[in-house]
Amino acid sequence: MKRKININRPEISSEEIAKQKNFDSVLKNNSMHMGPKSLLKKPWFLSGVVVAAIAVIATVVVLNQKPKTAPETTAVEQPAATDAALEAFYKAEEAKPCIAPPIKGLNVPYTVFNVNAQKGGVLDFKTGSKLTVPKNAFTDANGNPVKGDVELRYREFHDAADFFVSGIPMTYDSAGVKYQFESAGMMEMLAYQDGKPVNMAPGKTINVELASDYKGNEYNLYKLDTVKNNWSCLGKDKVVAASKPQGTAKPDTVKTMTVAQTREYKKIETQKVEAKTVKETQVAALPKPGPEPQKPQPVKKGRPTFNLDVDTKDFPEFAIYNGLLFEVGDENKNFSSTLYDVAWEDTKITEGSIKGKNYILTLQKGKQKVDLVVYPVFEGKNYETAIKEFQGKFDKYNTLLTKRLADEKRIEDEYQAKLLAFKEEQDALERKWKKQMDDRLATMTTQEKVMRVFTMSSFGVYNCDCPKSYPKGVLCNAKLANENKVDLMCYDVFLVDRHRNGLFSYYKNPVANFSFDPNSVNILWTVEEGKLYYLKPEDFAAVKSGDQLIKMNRVEQNFKTVDEMKAFFDL
Repeated sequence: MKRKININRPEISSEEIAKQKNFDSVLKNNSMHMGPKSLLKKPWFLSGVVVAAIAVIATVVVLNQKPKTAPETTAVEQPAATDAALEAFYKAEEAKPCIAPPIKGLNVPYTVFNVNAQKGGVLDFKTGSKLTVPKNAFTDANGNPVKGDVELRYREFHDAADFFVSGIPMTYDSAGVKYQFESAGMMEMLAYQDGKPVNMAPGKTINVELASDYKGNEYNLYKLDTVKNNWSCLGKDKVVAASKPQGTAKPDTVKTMTVAQTREYKKIETQKVEAKTVKETQVAALPKPGPEPQKPQPVKKGRPTFNLDVDTKDFPEFAIYNGLLFEVGDENKNFSSTLYDVAWEDTKITEGSIKGKNYILTLQKGKQKVDLVVYPVFEGKNYETAIKEFQGKFDKYNTLLTKRLADEKRIEDEYQAKLLAFKEEQDALERKWKKQMDDRLATMTTQEKVMRVFTMSSFGVYNCDCPKSYPKGVLCNAKLANENKVDLMCYDVFLVDRHRNGLFSYYKNPVANFSFDPNSVNILWTVEEGKLYYLKPEDFAAVKSGDQLIKMNRVEQNFKTVDEMKAFFDL
Protein backbone atom coordinates (compact mmCIF):
# COMPACT_ATOMS: atom_id res chain seq x y z
CA MET A 1 0.00 0.00 0.00
CA LYS A 2 3.04 2.27 -0.18
CA ARG A 3 2.46 5.15 -2.49
CA LYS A 4 4.90 4.16 -5.27
CA ILE A 5 3.19 5.64 -8.29
CA ASN A 6 4.97 6.24 -11.57
CA ILE A 7 5.29 9.91 -12.34
CA ASN A 8 3.89 10.79 -15.76
CA ARG A 9 4.43 14.49 -15.80
CA PRO A 10 3.01 16.65 -18.56
CA GLU A 11 5.37 19.07 -20.21
CA ILE A 12 6.02 22.08 -18.00
CA SER A 13 5.17 25.34 -19.76
CA SER A 14 7.77 28.12 -19.72
CA GLU A 15 7.38 30.73 -17.01
CA GLU A 16 5.02 33.45 -18.03
CA ILE A 17 6.07 37.04 -17.64
CA ALA A 18 3.71 38.94 -15.42
CA LYS A 19 2.53 42.02 -17.16
CA GLN A 20 2.19 44.92 -14.83
CA LYS A 21 0.05 47.76 -16.05
CA ASN A 22 0.24 51.16 -14.51
CA PHE A 23 -2.44 53.78 -14.96
CA ASP A 24 -2.80 57.34 -13.86
CA SER A 25 -5.96 58.58 -12.31
CA VAL A 26 -6.27 62.25 -11.56
CA LEU A 27 -8.90 63.54 -9.22
CA LYS A 28 -8.81 67.26 -8.80
CA ASN A 29 -11.10 69.36 -6.68
CA ASN A 30 -11.43 72.87 -8.00
CA SER A 31 -13.40 75.44 -6.12
CA MET A 32 -14.52 78.90 -7.08
CA HIS A 33 -15.51 81.56 -4.62
CA MET A 34 -17.83 84.11 -6.10
CA GLY A 35 -17.33 87.16 -4.00
CA PRO A 36 -20.36 89.05 -2.75
CA LYS A 37 -21.63 91.75 -5.03
CA SER A 38 -23.15 94.69 -3.24
CA LEU A 39 -26.68 95.36 -4.44
CA LEU A 40 -27.40 98.05 -1.86
CA LYS A 41 -29.85 100.44 -3.47
CA LYS A 42 -30.29 103.15 -0.85
CA PRO A 43 -29.30 103.89 2.78
CA TRP A 44 -31.22 102.52 5.71
CA PHE A 45 -33.92 104.78 7.18
CA LEU A 46 -35.62 104.77 10.56
CA SER A 47 -39.30 105.08 9.74
CA GLY A 48 -40.06 102.04 7.68
CA VAL A 49 -38.90 99.68 5.09
CA VAL A 50 -35.21 99.34 4.58
CA VAL A 51 -34.16 98.94 0.98
CA ALA A 52 -30.88 97.20 0.50
CA ALA A 53 -29.09 95.09 -2.00
CA ILE A 54 -28.12 91.55 -1.29
CA ALA A 55 -24.84 90.11 -2.35
CA VAL A 56 -24.51 86.90 -4.24
CA ILE A 57 -23.63 84.14 -1.84
CA ALA A 58 -20.19 82.74 -2.22
CA THR A 59 -20.57 79.51 -4.12
CA VAL A 60 -18.13 76.63 -3.97
CA VAL A 61 -18.12 74.42 -7.01
CA VAL A 62 -16.25 71.15 -6.73
CA LEU A 63 -15.12 69.76 -10.03
CA ASN A 64 -14.30 66.07 -9.97
CA GLN A 65 -12.15 65.38 -12.96
CA LYS A 66 -12.93 61.89 -14.26
CA PRO A 67 -9.80 59.72 -14.09
CA LYS A 68 -8.41 58.28 -17.23
CA THR A 69 -9.84 54.86 -18.00
CA ALA A 70 -7.51 52.23 -16.62
CA PRO A 71 -6.94 49.00 -18.53
CA GLU A 72 -8.54 45.97 -16.97
CA THR A 73 -6.15 43.89 -14.93
CA THR A 74 -6.09 40.12 -15.11
CA ALA A 75 -4.89 37.59 -12.58
CA VAL A 76 -1.30 36.56 -13.24
CA GLU A 77 -0.92 32.81 -13.20
CA GLN A 78 1.81 31.34 -11.08
CA PRO A 79 4.63 29.70 -13.00
CA ALA A 80 4.43 25.92 -13.22
CA ALA A 81 6.52 23.94 -10.78
CA THR A 82 9.88 22.70 -12.02
CA ASP A 83 10.71 19.02 -12.37
CA ALA A 84 12.98 19.23 -9.34
CA ALA A 85 10.28 20.86 -7.23
CA LEU A 86 7.72 18.22 -8.26
CA GLU A 87 10.17 15.43 -7.54
CA ALA A 88 10.92 16.84 -4.08
CA PHE A 89 7.20 17.32 -3.38
CA TYR A 90 6.31 13.75 -4.41
CA LYS A 91 9.17 12.28 -2.37
CA ALA A 92 8.04 14.22 0.69
CA GLU A 93 4.48 12.95 0.24
CA GLU A 94 5.60 9.34 -0.22
CA ALA A 95 7.69 9.60 2.95
CA LYS A 96 4.69 10.49 5.09
CA PRO A 97 3.69 8.05 7.85
CA CYS A 98 0.99 5.48 7.22
CA ILE A 99 -1.61 7.56 9.08
CA ALA A 100 -1.35 11.18 7.94
CA PRO A 101 -4.34 13.48 8.58
CA PRO A 102 -4.51 15.87 5.60
CA ILE A 103 -5.80 18.96 7.43
CA LYS A 104 -4.04 20.17 10.55
CA GLY A 105 -6.32 20.46 13.55
CA LEU A 106 -9.23 18.56 11.98
CA ASN A 107 -9.73 14.95 13.02
CA VAL A 108 -12.11 12.52 14.65
CA PRO A 109 -11.56 13.11 18.38
CA TYR A 110 -10.80 10.40 20.88
CA THR A 111 -13.16 9.63 23.71
CA VAL A 112 -11.28 8.84 26.90
CA PHE A 113 -12.28 6.01 29.27
CA ASN A 114 -10.51 5.33 32.55
CA VAL A 115 -10.38 1.64 33.47
CA ASN A 116 -8.93 -0.02 36.54
CA ALA A 117 -6.38 -2.48 35.15
CA GLN A 118 -6.96 -5.07 37.90
CA LYS A 119 -10.75 -4.97 37.62
CA GLY A 120 -11.45 -4.36 33.94
CA GLY A 121 -14.89 -3.08 32.96
CA VAL A 122 -17.64 -2.71 30.39
CA LEU A 123 -17.52 0.57 28.43
CA ASP A 124 -20.38 2.09 26.45
CA PHE A 125 -19.65 4.41 23.53
CA LYS A 126 -22.07 7.09 22.33
CA THR A 127 -22.89 5.19 19.10
CA GLY A 128 -24.09 2.15 21.02
CA SER A 129 -20.81 0.24 20.71
CA LYS A 130 -19.68 -1.76 23.74
CA LEU A 131 -16.14 -2.65 24.85
CA THR A 132 -15.51 -5.39 27.39
CA VAL A 133 -12.10 -5.16 29.09
CA PRO A 134 -11.00 -8.23 31.12
CA LYS A 135 -9.06 -8.11 34.40
CA ASN A 136 -5.29 -7.70 34.29
CA ALA A 137 -5.32 -7.02 30.56
CA PHE A 138 -2.35 -4.62 30.34
CA THR A 139 1.45 -4.74 30.50
CA ASP A 140 4.04 -1.98 30.33
CA ALA A 141 6.88 -1.69 27.80
CA ASN A 142 8.93 -4.23 29.80
CA GLY A 143 6.14 -6.79 29.94
CA ASN A 144 5.27 -6.16 33.59
CA PRO A 145 1.59 -6.22 34.65
CA VAL A 146 0.04 -2.76 34.93
CA LYS A 147 -1.83 -1.78 38.09
CA GLY A 148 -4.11 1.18 38.71
CA ASP A 149 -6.06 3.23 36.19
CA VAL A 150 -5.38 2.92 32.48
CA GLU A 151 -6.49 5.59 30.01
CA LEU A 152 -8.20 4.07 26.97
CA ARG A 153 -8.48 6.42 23.97
CA TYR A 154 -11.19 5.26 21.63
CA ARG A 155 -12.78 6.57 18.42
CA GLU A 156 -14.89 5.29 15.52
CA PHE A 157 -15.11 6.03 11.81
CA HIS A 158 -18.35 5.44 9.90
CA ASP A 159 -18.34 7.50 6.69
CA ALA A 160 -16.18 9.14 4.04
CA ALA A 161 -15.59 12.34 6.04
CA ASP A 162 -14.38 10.30 9.04
CA PHE A 163 -12.03 8.28 6.81
CA PHE A 164 -10.72 11.41 5.08
CA VAL A 165 -9.88 13.57 8.11
CA SER A 166 -8.30 10.66 9.98
CA GLY A 167 -5.70 10.10 7.28
CA ILE A 168 -6.17 6.34 7.68
CA PRO A 169 -5.62 4.71 4.26
CA MET A 170 -8.60 2.88 2.78
CA THR A 171 -6.57 1.20 0.03
CA TYR A 172 -5.86 -2.54 0.15
CA ASP A 173 -3.14 -4.21 -1.90
CA SER A 174 -3.65 -7.90 -2.57
CA ALA A 175 -1.51 -9.93 -4.98
CA GLY A 176 -0.44 -6.75 -6.76
CA VAL A 177 -4.03 -5.58 -7.28
CA LYS A 178 -5.20 -2.40 -5.61
CA TYR A 179 -8.68 -2.35 -4.06
CA GLN A 180 -10.65 0.22 -2.08
CA PHE A 181 -12.37 -0.61 1.17
CA GLU A 182 -16.09 -0.17 1.56
CA SER A 183 -16.47 -0.06 5.29
CA ALA A 184 -19.11 -1.34 7.68
CA GLY A 185 -17.34 0.45 10.51
CA MET A 186 -13.80 1.18 11.69
CA MET A 187 -12.40 1.85 15.15
CA GLU A 188 -9.14 2.70 16.86
CA MET A 189 -8.12 2.07 20.45
CA LEU A 190 -4.92 3.12 22.23
CA ALA A 191 -3.96 2.70 25.89
CA TYR A 192 -1.79 4.84 28.18
CA GLN A 193 -0.75 5.12 31.79
CA ASP A 194 0.97 8.26 33.03
CA GLY A 195 1.33 9.36 29.40
CA LYS A 196 3.20 6.20 28.38
CA PRO A 197 1.77 3.56 26.00
CA VAL A 198 0.78 0.20 27.49
CA ASN A 199 0.24 -3.10 25.68
CA MET A 200 -2.22 -5.94 25.83
CA ALA A 201 -1.09 -8.73 28.15
CA PRO A 202 -0.35 -12.07 26.45
CA GLY A 203 -3.47 -14.23 26.19
CA LYS A 204 -5.80 -11.30 26.94
CA THR A 205 -8.29 -9.80 24.49
CA ILE A 206 -10.79 -6.96 24.53
CA ASN A 207 -14.21 -7.85 23.17
CA VAL A 208 -15.53 -5.23 20.75
CA GLU A 209 -19.18 -4.85 19.75
CA LEU A 210 -18.91 -2.23 17.02
CA ALA A 211 -22.20 -0.48 16.15
CA SER A 212 -22.83 -0.61 12.41
CA ASP A 213 -25.49 0.30 9.84
CA TYR A 214 -24.37 -2.56 7.59
CA LYS A 215 -25.72 -6.05 8.23
CA GLY A 216 -24.03 -7.95 5.39
CA ASN A 217 -21.70 -10.92 5.86
CA GLU A 218 -19.45 -9.97 2.94
CA TYR A 219 -17.17 -7.92 5.20
CA ASN A 220 -13.86 -9.14 6.62
CA LEU A 221 -12.00 -7.93 9.69
CA TYR A 222 -8.70 -6.12 9.04
CA LYS A 223 -6.02 -4.59 11.26
CA LEU A 224 -3.80 -1.80 9.98
CA ASP A 225 -0.08 -2.62 9.92
CA THR A 226 1.50 0.82 10.15
CA VAL A 227 4.99 -0.63 9.61
CA LYS A 228 4.22 -2.45 6.35
CA ASN A 229 1.68 0.20 5.31
CA ASN A 230 -0.94 -2.42 4.59
CA TRP A 231 -3.93 -4.15 6.12
CA SER A 232 -3.75 -7.64 7.63
CA CYS A 233 -6.86 -9.77 7.16
CA LEU A 234 -7.96 -11.38 10.46
CA GLY A 235 -10.91 -13.34 9.09
CA LYS A 236 -14.59 -12.66 9.73
CA ASP A 237 -16.36 -10.75 12.44
CA LYS A 238 -19.69 -11.82 13.88
CA VAL A 239 -22.89 -9.91 13.14
CA VAL A 240 -25.49 -9.78 15.93
CA ALA A 241 -28.53 -7.65 16.71
CA ALA A 242 -27.76 -4.53 18.70
CA SER A 243 -28.56 -4.46 22.39
CA LYS A 244 -29.17 -1.48 24.63
CA PRO A 245 -25.91 -0.11 26.02
CA GLN A 246 -25.06 -1.12 29.56
CA GLY A 247 -22.02 -0.46 31.72
CA THR A 248 -20.55 1.90 34.21
CA ALA A 249 -17.88 3.95 32.41
CA LYS A 250 -19.27 7.03 30.65
CA PRO A 251 -17.51 8.80 27.74
CA ASP A 252 -16.92 12.52 27.54
CA THR A 253 -19.77 14.65 26.19
CA VAL A 254 -19.34 15.32 22.48
CA LYS A 255 -20.68 18.62 21.16
CA THR A 256 -22.73 18.62 17.98
CA MET A 257 -23.20 21.51 15.61
CA THR A 258 -26.44 23.39 15.03
CA VAL A 259 -28.33 23.93 11.80
CA ALA A 260 -27.19 27.58 11.87
CA GLN A 261 -23.67 26.33 11.13
CA THR A 262 -24.70 24.45 7.98
CA ARG A 263 -23.93 25.63 4.47
CA GLU A 264 -27.62 25.79 3.49
CA TYR A 265 -28.53 27.96 6.49
CA LYS A 266 -25.62 30.32 5.88
CA LYS A 267 -26.63 30.59 2.21
CA ILE A 268 -30.09 31.79 3.25
CA GLU A 269 -28.53 34.31 5.65
CA THR A 270 -26.51 35.66 2.72
CA GLN A 271 -29.70 35.91 0.64
CA LYS A 272 -31.29 37.95 3.44
CA VAL A 273 -28.47 40.46 3.29
CA GLU A 274 -28.73 40.62 -0.50
CA ALA A 275 -32.50 41.18 -0.30
CA LYS A 276 -32.00 44.06 2.12
CA THR A 277 -29.44 45.62 -0.23
CA VAL A 278 -31.90 45.32 -3.14
CA LYS A 279 -34.62 46.97 -1.06
CA GLU A 280 -32.39 49.89 -0.08
CA THR A 281 -31.26 50.32 -3.70
CA GLN A 282 -34.85 50.39 -4.95
CA VAL A 283 -35.90 52.94 -2.32
CA ALA A 284 -32.91 55.16 -3.12
CA ALA A 285 -33.88 55.13 -6.81
CA LEU A 286 -37.41 56.44 -6.17
CA PRO A 287 -38.07 60.05 -7.30
CA LYS A 288 -37.87 62.51 -4.44
CA PRO A 289 -40.63 65.10 -3.99
CA GLY A 290 -38.08 67.72 -2.99
CA PRO A 291 -38.18 69.89 0.12
CA GLU A 292 -41.59 70.62 1.61
CA PRO A 293 -42.77 74.13 0.62
CA GLN A 294 -42.91 76.52 3.53
CA LYS A 295 -46.18 78.34 4.09
CA PRO A 296 -45.81 82.12 3.64
CA GLN A 297 -46.08 84.17 6.82
CA PRO A 298 -47.74 87.61 7.11
CA VAL A 299 -45.98 90.66 8.48
CA LYS A 300 -46.20 91.01 12.25
CA LYS A 301 -47.21 94.41 13.48
CA GLY A 302 -44.50 96.32 15.26
CA ARG A 303 -41.64 94.31 13.80
CA PRO A 304 -39.04 96.07 11.59
CA THR A 305 -39.11 94.80 8.00
CA PHE A 306 -37.18 95.50 4.84
CA ASN A 307 -37.00 94.28 1.31
CA LEU A 308 -33.97 92.86 -0.47
CA ASP A 309 -33.15 92.08 -4.06
CA VAL A 310 -32.31 88.37 -3.81
CA ASP A 311 -30.41 86.56 -6.54
CA THR A 312 -32.81 83.69 -7.34
CA LYS A 313 -29.95 81.60 -8.70
CA ASP A 314 -28.84 81.16 -5.12
CA PHE A 315 -32.35 81.06 -3.61
CA PRO A 316 -34.69 79.51 -6.21
CA GLU A 317 -37.46 79.18 -3.60
CA PHE A 318 -37.95 82.96 -3.84
CA ALA A 319 -38.28 83.04 -7.62
CA ILE A 320 -42.11 82.93 -7.69
CA TYR A 321 -42.67 85.50 -5.00
CA ASN A 322 -43.20 89.18 -5.58
CA GLY A 323 -43.26 91.76 -2.84
CA LEU A 324 -41.12 89.63 -0.52
CA LEU A 325 -40.10 91.31 2.73
CA PHE A 326 -37.73 90.20 5.47
CA GLU A 327 -38.59 90.61 9.13
CA VAL A 328 -36.00 90.89 11.90
CA GLY A 329 -36.41 87.97 14.28
CA ASP A 330 -37.07 88.32 18.01
CA GLU A 331 -33.92 86.34 18.78
CA ASN A 332 -31.67 89.19 17.54
CA LYS A 333 -30.40 90.68 20.80
CA ASN A 334 -27.90 92.82 18.91
CA PHE A 335 -30.54 94.62 16.79
CA SER A 336 -30.82 98.36 17.28
CA SER A 337 -32.51 101.10 15.32
CA THR A 338 -29.08 102.74 15.05
CA LEU A 339 -28.25 100.14 12.41
CA TYR A 340 -30.51 102.11 10.05
CA ASP A 341 -28.19 105.11 10.28
CA VAL A 342 -25.27 103.22 8.78
CA ALA A 343 -24.61 103.33 5.04
CA TRP A 344 -23.60 99.69 4.72
CA GLU A 345 -21.01 98.94 2.07
CA ASP A 346 -21.84 95.28 1.59
CA THR A 347 -24.66 92.87 2.40
CA LYS A 348 -25.26 89.18 1.83
CA ILE A 349 -27.76 86.55 2.89
CA THR A 350 -27.24 82.86 3.73
CA GLU A 351 -29.41 80.03 5.02
CA GLY A 352 -30.19 80.09 8.70
CA SER A 353 -30.58 77.38 11.34
CA ILE A 354 -34.07 76.37 10.13
CA LYS A 355 -33.75 75.44 6.47
CA GLY A 356 -36.31 77.26 4.32
CA LYS A 357 -37.67 79.29 7.27
CA ASN A 358 -35.01 81.72 8.37
CA TYR A 359 -31.85 83.29 6.96
CA ILE A 360 -28.79 85.17 8.11
CA LEU A 361 -28.41 88.72 6.85
CA THR A 362 -24.83 89.98 7.09
CA LEU A 363 -24.18 93.73 7.02
CA GLN A 364 -20.64 95.03 6.69
CA LYS A 365 -18.87 98.37 6.58
CA GLY A 366 -15.15 98.42 7.03
CA LYS A 367 -14.38 96.34 10.10
CA GLN A 368 -17.91 96.61 11.43
CA LYS A 369 -19.93 93.47 10.79
CA VAL A 370 -23.44 92.54 11.99
CA ASP A 371 -25.34 89.26 11.52
CA LEU A 372 -29.15 89.30 11.85
CA VAL A 373 -31.62 86.38 11.81
CA VAL A 374 -34.43 87.33 9.39
CA TYR A 375 -37.66 85.69 8.22
CA PRO A 376 -39.39 86.05 4.82
CA VAL A 377 -42.84 87.66 5.20
CA PHE A 378 -45.57 89.21 3.03
CA GLU A 379 -48.22 91.91 3.46
CA GLY A 380 -51.49 92.80 1.80
CA LYS A 381 -52.23 91.42 -1.66
CA ASN A 382 -48.70 90.09 -1.90
CA TYR A 383 -49.53 87.73 0.98
CA GLU A 384 -52.71 86.52 -0.78
CA THR A 385 -50.75 85.88 -3.98
CA ALA A 386 -47.99 84.06 -2.07
CA ILE A 387 -50.56 81.81 -0.36
CA LYS A 388 -52.02 80.79 -3.73
CA GLU A 389 -48.55 80.05 -5.08
CA PHE A 390 -47.75 78.05 -1.99
CA GLN A 391 -50.93 75.98 -2.26
CA GLY A 392 -50.13 74.97 -5.84
CA LYS A 393 -46.60 73.96 -4.91
CA PHE A 394 -47.79 72.12 -1.81
CA ASP A 395 -50.39 70.12 -3.76
CA LYS A 396 -47.75 69.04 -6.25
CA TYR A 397 -45.34 68.18 -3.44
CA ASN A 398 -48.05 66.24 -1.59
CA THR A 399 -48.90 64.21 -4.72
CA LEU A 400 -45.26 63.24 -5.26
CA LEU A 401 -44.81 62.46 -1.58
CA THR A 402 -47.92 60.25 -1.48
CA LYS A 403 -46.69 58.27 -4.50
CA ARG A 404 -43.24 57.84 -3.00
CA LEU A 405 -44.66 56.63 0.31
CA ALA A 406 -46.85 54.13 -1.59
CA ASP A 407 -43.83 52.88 -3.56
CA GLU A 408 -41.77 52.60 -0.37
CA LYS A 409 -44.56 50.55 1.24
CA ARG A 410 -44.75 48.27 -1.82
CA ILE A 411 -40.98 47.69 -1.74
CA GLU A 412 -41.07 47.08 2.02
CA ASP A 413 -43.96 44.60 1.65
CA GLU A 414 -42.02 42.71 -1.04
CA TYR A 415 -38.97 42.64 1.23
CA GLN A 416 -40.98 41.38 4.21
CA ALA A 417 -42.50 38.67 1.98
CA LYS A 418 -39.00 37.55 1.03
CA LEU A 419 -37.96 37.49 4.69
CA LEU A 420 -40.99 35.37 5.49
CA ALA A 421 -40.09 32.95 2.68
CA PHE A 422 -36.49 32.79 3.96
CA LYS A 423 -37.75 32.10 7.49
CA GLU A 424 -40.01 29.31 6.23
CA GLU A 425 -37.07 27.85 4.33
CA GLN A 426 -34.89 28.01 7.42
CA ASP A 427 -37.67 26.48 9.53
CA ALA A 428 -37.85 23.65 7.01
CA LEU A 429 -34.10 23.20 7.32
CA GLU A 430 -34.47 23.12 11.11
CA ARG A 431 -37.07 20.37 10.83
CA LYS A 432 -34.99 18.45 8.29
CA TRP A 433 -31.87 18.83 10.42
CA LYS A 434 -33.65 17.69 13.55
CA LYS A 435 -35.02 14.65 11.73
CA GLN A 436 -31.56 13.81 10.40
CA MET A 437 -30.08 14.12 13.87
CA ASP A 438 -32.90 12.06 15.36
CA ASP A 439 -32.55 9.43 12.65
CA ARG A 440 -28.80 9.35 13.09
CA LEU A 441 -29.16 8.99 16.83
CA ALA A 442 -31.80 6.32 16.39
CA THR A 443 -29.68 4.27 14.01
CA MET A 444 -26.77 4.51 16.42
CA THR A 445 -28.70 3.52 19.55
CA THR A 446 -31.72 1.34 18.75
CA GLN A 447 -31.96 -2.41 18.48
CA GLU A 448 -32.43 -2.17 14.70
CA LYS A 449 -28.70 -1.48 14.46
CA VAL A 450 -26.34 -4.44 14.24
CA MET A 451 -23.19 -5.08 16.20
CA ARG A 452 -20.12 -6.37 14.45
CA VAL A 453 -18.40 -8.41 17.14
CA PHE A 454 -14.72 -9.31 17.27
CA THR A 455 -11.82 -9.45 19.71
CA MET A 456 -8.60 -7.48 19.69
CA SER A 457 -5.33 -8.74 21.19
CA SER A 458 -3.35 -5.59 20.42
CA PHE A 459 -4.10 -1.90 20.14
CA GLY A 460 -4.48 -0.06 16.85
CA VAL A 461 -6.95 0.40 13.97
CA TYR A 462 -9.49 -2.32 13.10
CA ASN A 463 -11.77 -2.19 10.08
CA CYS A 464 -14.81 -4.24 9.06
CA ASP A 465 -14.33 -3.93 5.31
CA CYS A 466 -15.07 -5.37 1.94
CA PRO A 467 -12.44 -4.77 -0.81
CA LYS A 468 -14.07 -3.39 -3.94
CA SER A 469 -12.86 -2.20 -7.34
CA TYR A 470 -12.86 1.45 -8.31
CA PRO A 471 -16.11 2.94 -9.68
CA LYS A 472 -16.54 2.87 -13.44
CA GLY A 473 -18.33 5.01 -15.99
CA VAL A 474 -16.27 8.05 -16.93
CA LEU A 475 -12.52 7.53 -17.38
CA CYS A 476 -10.26 10.53 -17.91
CA ASN A 477 -6.90 12.10 -17.24
CA ALA A 478 -7.74 14.84 -14.77
CA LYS A 479 -5.67 17.94 -14.16
CA LEU A 480 -6.85 19.73 -11.01
CA ALA A 481 -6.54 23.51 -10.89
CA ASN A 482 -7.54 26.32 -8.56
CA GLU A 483 -9.97 29.15 -9.29
CA ASN A 484 -7.27 30.90 -11.40
CA LYS A 485 -6.70 27.73 -13.44
CA VAL A 486 -3.29 27.23 -11.83
CA ASP A 487 -2.38 23.57 -11.33
CA LEU A 488 -2.77 22.45 -7.72
CA MET A 489 0.34 21.12 -6.00
CA CYS A 490 -1.40 18.13 -4.45
CA TYR A 491 -0.70 14.41 -4.08
CA ASP A 492 -3.68 12.58 -2.59
CA VAL A 493 -6.99 12.98 -4.41
CA PHE A 494 -10.12 11.40 -2.92
CA LEU A 495 -13.41 10.50 -4.58
CA VAL A 496 -16.53 10.24 -2.42
CA ASP A 497 -19.21 8.05 -4.01
CA ARG A 498 -22.41 8.60 -2.03
CA HIS A 499 -23.78 5.22 -3.16
CA ARG A 500 -20.82 3.43 -1.59
CA ASN A 501 -19.43 3.83 1.93
CA GLY A 502 -15.82 4.28 0.97
CA LEU A 503 -13.14 6.77 0.03
CA PHE A 504 -11.48 6.12 -3.32
CA SER A 505 -7.86 7.25 -3.49
CA TYR A 506 -5.99 8.61 -6.50
CA TYR A 507 -2.45 9.92 -6.53
CA LYS A 508 -0.60 12.89 -8.01
CA ASN A 509 -1.85 15.78 -10.05
CA PRO A 510 -2.52 15.37 -12.97
CA VAL A 511 -4.41 12.20 -12.06
CA ALA A 512 -4.05 9.49 -14.68
CA ASN A 513 -7.02 7.12 -15.18
CA PHE A 514 -9.41 8.96 -12.91
CA SER A 515 -12.78 7.20 -12.97
CA PHE A 516 -16.20 7.75 -11.41
CA ASP A 517 -19.79 6.61 -11.76
CA PRO A 518 -21.78 9.41 -13.42
CA ASN A 519 -25.03 7.91 -12.11
CA SER A 520 -23.94 8.33 -8.49
CA VAL A 521 -23.60 11.43 -6.31
CA ASN A 522 -19.90 12.29 -6.22
CA ILE A 523 -17.61 14.70 -4.40
CA LEU A 524 -13.89 15.20 -5.06
CA TRP A 525 -11.45 16.28 -2.34
CA THR A 526 -7.80 17.27 -2.34
CA VAL A 527 -5.55 19.42 -0.16
CA GLU A 528 -2.94 22.00 -1.12
CA GLU A 529 -0.83 23.55 1.63
CA GLY A 530 -3.40 22.62 4.27
CA LYS A 531 -6.37 24.08 2.36
CA LEU A 532 -9.23 21.86 1.27
CA TYR A 533 -10.41 21.97 -2.35
CA TYR A 534 -13.48 20.20 -3.68
CA LEU A 535 -15.61 19.55 -6.75
CA LYS A 536 -19.35 19.78 -6.17
CA PRO A 537 -21.65 16.89 -7.21
CA GLU A 538 -23.37 19.00 -9.87
CA ASP A 539 -20.02 19.87 -11.48
CA PHE A 540 -19.24 16.24 -12.33
CA ALA A 541 -21.64 16.45 -15.29
CA ALA A 542 -19.06 18.61 -17.11
CA VAL A 543 -16.26 16.05 -16.63
CA LYS A 544 -15.99 13.84 -19.71
CA SER A 545 -13.62 11.13 -20.89
CA GLY A 546 -10.21 12.13 -22.20
CA ASP A 547 -7.98 14.93 -20.92
CA GLN A 548 -9.89 17.19 -18.55
CA LEU A 549 -9.02 20.41 -16.71
CA ILE A 550 -11.05 20.35 -13.49
CA LYS A 551 -11.44 23.68 -11.72
CA MET A 552 -11.70 22.98 -8.00
CA ASN A 553 -13.44 25.11 -5.36
CA ARG A 554 -11.50 26.23 -2.31
CA VAL A 555 -13.16 25.88 1.09
CA GLU A 556 -12.67 29.18 2.90
CA GLN A 557 -14.29 27.95 6.11
CA ASN A 558 -11.98 26.56 8.77
CA PHE A 559 -13.80 23.53 10.12
CA LYS A 560 -13.44 23.12 13.87
CA THR A 561 -15.15 19.72 13.97
CA VAL A 562 -15.81 16.87 11.58
CA ASP A 563 -19.55 17.51 12.04
CA GLU A 564 -19.07 21.00 10.57
CA MET A 565 -17.38 19.48 7.53
CA LYS A 566 -20.16 16.91 7.13
CA ALA A 567 -22.78 19.64 7.27
CA PHE A 568 -20.90 21.70 4.68
CA PHE A 569 -20.91 18.75 2.27
CA ASP A 570 -24.34 17.49 3.36
CA LEU A 571 -22.93 14.12 4.43
